[in-house]
Amino acid sequence: MITKVKYIISVICVICGFTACVDTVILPDNKTVDDDYWQKKSEVDAVVATAYAQLRDASAIRNMIVWGDFRSDELVLTSTLPSSAAYRTALQQIYSFNIETENAFTSWYPFYSAINYCNLVLEKAESVIAVDPDYTRGDYDANKAQMLALRAFCYFYLTKVFHDIPVTPSAYLNSSDDLNAPQSDPDAVLTMCIEDLKEASKYAISGSTYGDWRDKGYLNQDGINAILADIYLWRASINRDVSDYEACVEYCDKIIKAKKEAYELKPSRRRWGGDEEKKDYYLSDYNEMFSDIFGQTGQNADESIFELQFRSSNANNTGLDQMYYRYNNASSNGYGYLKAASIYGKVDATGNGVWVNSVDQRLYEFLYDAASTSTEQFGVRKFVATTSAGTNNTADNKRDTRSSVYQNWILYRLTDVMLMKAEALVQLYNLGGKAEGDNRNEQAFAICQFVNNRSLSDANKTSYAMKYSVYKDKMEELVLAERARELCFEGKRWFDLMRYNYRHTTNKASLKYKFSDENYAIVANSDAFYDLALRKYAVPTAMKAKIRDERYLYMPINQDEVDINTSLMQNPVYKSSSKY
Repeated sequence: MITKVKYIISVICVICGFTACVDTVILPDNKTVDDDYWQKKSEVDAVVATAYAQLRDASAIRNMIVWGDFRSDELVLTSTLPSSAAYRTALQQIYSFNIETENAFTSWYPFYSAINYCNLVLEKAESVIAVDPDYTRGDYDANKAQMLALRAFCYFYLTKVFHDIPVTPSAYLNSSDDLNAPQSDPDAVLTMCIEDLKEASKYAISGSTYGDWRDKGYLNQDGINAILADIYLWRASINRDVSDYEACVEYCDKIIKAKKEAYELKPSRRRWGGDEEKKDYYLSDYNEMFSDIFGQTGQNADESIFELQFRSSNANNTGLDQMYYRYNNASSNGYGYLKAASIYGKVDATGNGVWVNSVDQRLYEFLYDAASTSTEQFGVRKFVATTSAGTNNTADNKRDTRSSVYQNWILYRLTDVMLMKAEALVQLYNLGGKAEGDNRNEQAFAICQFVNNRSLSDANKTSYAMKYSVYKDKMEELVLAERARELCFEGKRWFDLMRYNYRHTTNKASLKYKFSDENYAIVANSDAFYDLALRKYAVPTAMKAKIRDERYLYMPINQDEVDINTSLMQNPVYKSSSKY
């Protein structure tokens, strides 16, 4: 059987006329490799756009949903999915923690394809300045910033998913190039990403340069700062490093300040005119939130930071469509591959569930059949529905029928950044004993309360209050719970749980070792992590034995990649079903 990987290779080889073919999916098309191509500004712009387009591939979106949400407590496999559905077996493996290296969701090719196009621009674009007067040094600097940032984002994402990953030294241009790039440990990858992002920051445009979709579709200063904040928070959670938590707060504050200034300095973009009361954060009101951020007539909202663009070109988001709406994109399908687990659709007033009250507007906006006591699987409404559900109104909470899903895939938005800051503040609270005037716990609570209040009507704001605690562990749980409510189904939850796990393991993990290194010390996962991550299972204890340590939290490398790149070492807890 010809795999998807080898099929793509064969197509590339036919197009390029190569006599000797190497199995790889990351080679650019032969036209963009040719030096004669790099003559015009429009040609550079086209390759930059192509780099972003790799992450809009259906497989990339599917992977981000599976890697970030399905592996967590959020999603389950749709119970009525027919056995003929293409990815059913692969998803069953992941759900049961029996992942084989041939699993379709172990492929990283869209990310490395994006990286290769980024490298291509970084190597070729500067020469265009000398031949096209319309392509200026400023244009190149903006392109350089975007490609450095997009490449860093891809590497960061990959190391969160696979732990040990290869760093390609330059653009792969020909099938004869040496593709045996060795794996780097996470510390080396994250250090490189931080350095590249800081370099990109020198040339990046502001987050409100264009006044249209490009402000959210291109990586600008806000997007770069969001990736930096995310990396520092990830690294701090594993290393338990104070300076990294402080850096996370610093970069979150830069974004928050920029968003505030952009809103206040451009009255034409303000909904209520120039006389409204100034706020610390400008978020859409609770009854307009869904339409602004996720609805068919909205997206690229003022509070958004970086979105993969589908709506601006009326392109179907096939991967999202399959996962949440129609499993094979056919109009007759009544469901996607995945649905929300029971705890995400029901209200638990005891505080042990995701939703602790029935007046949170997000419950109805994000889920179909919300608050039903009899339903065990809830359809994902976020990204799928075209209009708001109405104010706490399940009567309007009905599934749309349409031929295409144009919704952008959101990678960063303001509430995500706010809650990253809150997470870091909690970890910084009370370090070295109680210091007088240390109110970082209270600051974190205020952020959570602001995000939560956006989902409540004015009447409900006065009758419902979040519970503030002076205890660090309770505030940590509150921030994590608020992220679960606000960012569910956006590819965030598994990584949130991984950070939580790393902060609670008995032994501190190290980013400086690859799993295959002799000096790598196995770190057992924490019981606190199991209590959350496995609560969607009927028998959580049975699943606990299958993910005993941190190695199981990462995906295996696809077997095709291991076969191609002889320098790769497989995550030792996985094996190929067909070869070993």
